[in-house]
Amino acid sequence: MTGVQEGDLASPSVLRVGLEIENIGERVPSSKKRFSWRFVFADSEEVHTVTLEHSRVSSKKRVKLDGKRIGASESYTAGPWTFEFSVPCYPDVPFQVVIKDLPSLGLLERARANLNPDILYSFWAHGKNWEALTDRPTKYESAGFANRWSSMSYCRRVQFTVDSNQQKDVRVSWLFTFGQDGDVHQLLLEDCADGSKILVLDRMSLRHDQPTDSALTLDLVDEINQDGWVAQHAIGDTEHEMMVRVLHDAPSLEAKYVLHINGCPWADMAATDYVLQPGYYPVHSKSAGKVYYRDEVNKVTVWEKPIMPRSTSIVDAPTIPTDSNEEAPAKCVDLDELLVQPMADLMNFSDDGDHQDDGATSGSSGSSSPKDPTTSETTPAVAAVDLLA
Repeated sequence: MTGVQEGDLASPSVLRVGLEIENIGERVPSSKKRFSWRFVFADSEEVHTVTLEHSRVSSKKRVKLDGKRIGASESYTAGPWTFEFSVPCYPDVPFQVVIKDLPSLGLLERARANLNPDILYSFWAHGKNWEALTDRPTKYESAGFANRWSSMSYCRRVQFTVDSNQQKDVRVSWLFTFGQDGDVHQLLLEDCADGSKILVLDRMSLRHDQPTDSALTLDLVDEINQDGWVAQHAIGDTEHEMMVRVLHDAPSLEAKYVLHINGCPWADMAATDYVLQPGYYPVHSKSAGKVYYRDEVNKVTVWEKPIMPRSTSIVDAPTIPTDSNEEAPAKCVDLDELLVQPMADLMNFSDDGDHQDDGATSGSSGSSSPKDPTTSETTPAVAAVDLLA
């Protein structure tokens, strides 16, 4: 018996869980493919997901294992494209992702691929292709093991804006969602001219670093290169990881602010086919444990996300701050600016939208959080958020 055969016996079998195929091109959906192969090892209940994203226009390719990028290719190469890898917990089990080269196929196979491009993609584990692998026993399906790397949980970008005021304070806004039907979240970073930084998620304060708080910022800076400010936070029950970086030597303002979610950079995420209606932004409700959506100008709050087709809006280009010393107009007319203007002070944000020095309760305000239909009528309104806490 050879050493390779002994290794094969020692390695566990790979069992299929499921395959998901998505068309994720922004303008032409079928121009970009996403394949997600989900599997387990025979002696484990942990679901792994290998994801291949391939642009059929630019030939760019991205391979991810459990949400972390492990391979990429930026250009077309003649012949089949193959990427080999292994899962860290079982380094002796070889895996392959293969994309066949359409021009090099025979006439009959090329005709079949033109009718069904999905046959150009294949996944191999231990020398067996995906179709030859054994399905995972159904007893696991009823155990309720969640897999945050399924397509329903992939982070998708909704909108990105950059804005600044006369004092050169910069506010960056990322609107994103998990899956096509999930809640929309907003991550706000206020990068003040004095060096302080405020990080807010759905109007909840995550960080407030003063420029003199060296004890707070030392652990957030790359101590080797001193090239930026970094903050990390987990969101949701599945603890999706967000990482924000502020680079000191970025070539442009847009490139200065970098967001990764589950290891995926913002630019690599697929975009939703919708955006929020002008004026609305998400607010986290502590009592309901989810977000609702507020239109501050019209004093309207709703639980169902107010969306509109992306094709009817102008959100592709980020809002670019100018060097003009003139005051900004009081009324916002650009869709990109509507979600971040007026430049409300995040540190003075009130969950009821207005200061109530006259003793009025939050229930009487037109901007208070909507009542959750799943709770009783006596459910209290959302408490005010103190961003200095």
